Amino acid sequence: MADNTYKSEDRTVKNVVEVEAATISEVSDEEEKPKTTWQMASQYRAAILWSSFIGLAGINWGMDTLLSNGVIAVPSFQKDFGYNFKGQYIVSASWQIAFNTAASIGGCFGALASGYLADKIGKRFALGIGCLISIGSVFIQVFAGQPGTLLVGKLINGLSLGSFLAIPSSYAAEICPVELRGLTTSAVQLFIGIGQLMANLVLKGTGTLDTSWAYKIPFALQFVFPVILLLFLPMCPESPWYLLRTRNPNTATSTLARLGYDDPTKTLAEMQKTITFEEQRVDATTYLDCFRGSDLRRTEIAIGIFSVSQLVGVVFAIGYSSYFFQLAGLSTSSSFSMSVGVSVLGLVGVVCSWFLLNQAGRRPTALVGTSILVVLLLLVGILDVIPVRTGNLGPVYGQVACIILFAFIYLLTIGPVGYALFAEVSSSRLRSRTVGLGIVVQNLFGILMHIVIPLLINPDAAALGGKIGFIFGGTAFMSVVWLYFRAPETAHRSFEELDYLFAKGVPARAFKGVQVVVT
Repeated sequence: MADNTYKSEDRTVKNVVEVEAATISEVSDEEEKPKTTWQMASQYRAAILWSSFIGLAGINWGMDTLLSNGVIAVPSFQKDFGYNFKGQYIVSASWQIAFNTAASIGGCFGALASGYLADKIGKRFALGIGCLISIGSVFIQVFAGQPGTLLVGKLINGLSLGSFLAIPSSYAAEICPVELRGLTTSAVQLFIGIGQLMANLVLKGTGTLDTSWAYKIPFALQFVFPVILLLFLPMCPESPWYLLRTRNPNTATSTLARLGYDDPTKTLAEMQKTITFEEQRVDATTYLDCFRGSDLRRTEIAIGIFSVSQLVGVVFAIGYSSYFFQLAGLSTSSSFSMSVGVSVLGLVGVVCSWFLLNQAGRRPTALVGTSILVVLLLLVGILDVIPVRTGNLGPVYGQVACIILFAFIYLLTIGPVGYALFAEVSSSRLRSRTVGLGIVVQNLFGILMHIVIPLLINPDAAALGGKIGFIFGGTAFMSVVWLYFRAPETAHRSFEELDYLFAKGVPARAFKGVQVVVT
């Protein structure tokens, strides 16, 4: 049983909870000397290596999301899949919507399937299936000659992209210790950023070609990483949590030792205690169980944090950056160059976020970052209202600067926080399914954004241009409000501690002030 006492002082909740548990080691937690992050990284370098390897799947997701939007600005793609509009070839808003939502629709089903398969056959095999689907779908896209064929390829590719986004973060959360969990789960955003940078660089190099290879080469780039993953997946260790839940304790112990854990037996006992605690409340592991009891709140946070990442307008600011720059008045070459700048600065932001996540925490990082994005989006809208005179591109470059800064702040704060938080808040028995639901919601928002954004900014539709910043500024502000009331602080918390805090219904704003002592 647990004995907890709340003392509230100046809205700060301090709680000491003693949880009775069997002794699992002769050395208590208090007697263990804390290690620095670098010491932990050195000890668990195998865990970091393999979580990074699985994270390579995120590169393909990043490439696809940017290519879907980026190729729209490629002249040869516009000619092959578009129509002549007032003397200029463009891809119609309806086909833009179809191309850009196909992968998200497929991603919804792929995320749900990967969550189910990861629990049944393990994360390695589930990811391997996704790689095979990806290779086949990319082949269709490269050799598509009609819009309909390209659409089918993108739809099938979405099935693999769902697993490419769902599996890496949950895998990293399960093989790495709590001190490194924020770094490795948020690293998924780094790999996504690398994919987007690679896509931008390739589009910059091939986008001005007069042949169909201007967009086929970028599509073909998506062959690379699924092949690499398939080659080395047989050597990759399976999640020890999956092994323990499927009654393979010996294999789980050897896997923990391989990942760098000093005392695999002790770690296994702690994992078993967490699993037993969860099974005592409910033993079922279906998607419906994600919406029951305390798991309902955990699911809400997982899907809510990804809703925030979409509502701040990242699809517009990063995904449509090159196309938006063209509409704002920059040349095709300059647009791709600026998009490369967006990707590079975004990567710098992700790396810097690793220090923020552990030092400042998940919650403050998300709140402050999203608040800054509100201001930047409103500035984009204001600058678009200012008339652009011949020879004076000041407002245009002002919008470009806001978009580039948006990418940096987003990937410094709310972007990586989302991948850390949604993998941490879910219970161990439902992690694959909760993460899958988070990715489904992200894809649903992606579908919505890819429908709305072309209709709002395309010259043959609403033609709002940068005024769309006013719209996303409003939704980003609503996101700040949600984060304040619903996003908890999970930094430096073990899964056992998080289980207890959610089971007791501790408010999100009080998570950091609650101390859980395990004896």
